[in-house]
Amino acid sequence: MGLNLSVGLIVDLRANDPEGVEYYAQAFSFVGQLLAKTGLPPHVEPVECETWSAQMYGYSGLHYLRRIAAHVDAGLPLPPPGDRNDPDDPVLEAYFDNVIGKKPGLVQRLLGKSPRFARSFDHLIVHSDSEGFYLPQDFSEVLFADDKKLPGGMLGSVPRLSAELDRLAELLGIPDQLHAQSDELWEAADSQGRGGALWERYGVESYSCVVLREACRKSMATGAAVVFC
Repeated sequence: MGLNLSVGLIVDLRANDPEGVEYYAQAFSFVGQLLAKTGLPPHVEPVECETWSAQMYGYSGLHYLRRIAAHVDAGLPLPPPGDRNDPDDPVLEAYFDNVIGKKPGLVQRLLGKSPRFARSFDHLIVHSDSEGFYLPQDFSEVLFADDKKLPGGMLGSVPRLSAELDRLAELLGIPDQLHAQSDELWEAADSQGRGGALWERYGVESYSCVVLREACRKSMATGAAVVFC
């Protein structure tokens, strides 16, 4: 089991799961209301387009990628490659605290251990890790809504997410030719922490970055949302 990504989900559901269309049609209808309320252009989810789907590296892969993004955003060195045995990352937790306006504790302030964030990775970090949408239109801030009406409760921008991922890909030195099915990418993910190149040592993070970037490109090409499902 793991996090699935889909582009052109309505098209796929119409062909393979007609009963599932209604749920997402209602969700996209609410997305339209949210965009109108925010003064943004409407989004019309295609009913005919090329479909694309892929699976992330379990659910941990997205967390690993967000973890290094939080460290980069705070101007800190890269942490070691993610490990399932690691406790929750305090820098990533501090990023979330910054988003919700939670102030650092007294001890953190006195010791000067509270990181300062530029908040340049909001579209990657501030989003549900199990469901929700990214739209192929540009808006600077993540949009929040009732998660009973909007899956995940947060709506991201594909162009903004793509720019954040490009930054991480350059930092890790991920080769441009890699794609979701590249054997060397899977091998790097399966041998996390080992390898000659930086991207190989951060294999799970690199895999997550490549798959998300591919989803963004498919979204911009088709006009369909990236859906976490």
